[in-house]
Amino acid sequence: MYTLLYGVVIVVLVALMARLLSRQERRRQEAPGLAGTMEYRTDLPIDDCIDRMRAHTEEDVFLYTCDREPDGSYLLHFTLHRPTQQPVDTLYALRMEQGRRTVITLMFLKEAFGYKEPVFLEDVLNEFMQKKLDAQRTL
Repeated sequence: MYTLLYGVVIVVLVALMARLLSRQERRRQEAPGLAGTMEYRTDLPIDDCIDRMRAHTEEDVFLYTCDREPDGSYLLHFTLHRPTQQPVDTLYALRMEQGRRTVITLMFLKEAFGYKEPVFLEDVLNEFMQKKLDAQRTL
């Protein structure tokens, strides 16, 4: 009797662990990974970076919004590529870390149409970060 009970408990535990591991793997695959992550460094202090991101100018490559999230990161939402007038609906998570140089990390989240990659090239985003924050790409 006890052997049967122990066997059922072990089967339930194995099934529970398999379910938890599959959920963790699915979450890991859905999270932005190295392919969708870019890192920049700038000599500007973090406060200046935030101020520059909030200030929109005619020289900006994109029309965008940059809203603070509860976890301290920012949600960067590109809506229009100005030179081509191409509408875009791309979301990035933006994080800034202060050090000798400010480290800015962009993690691609999603495109409005469900694309797994941004519709514009990384060179365009690099140009935006260079003009906006005097930031050089490191990753």
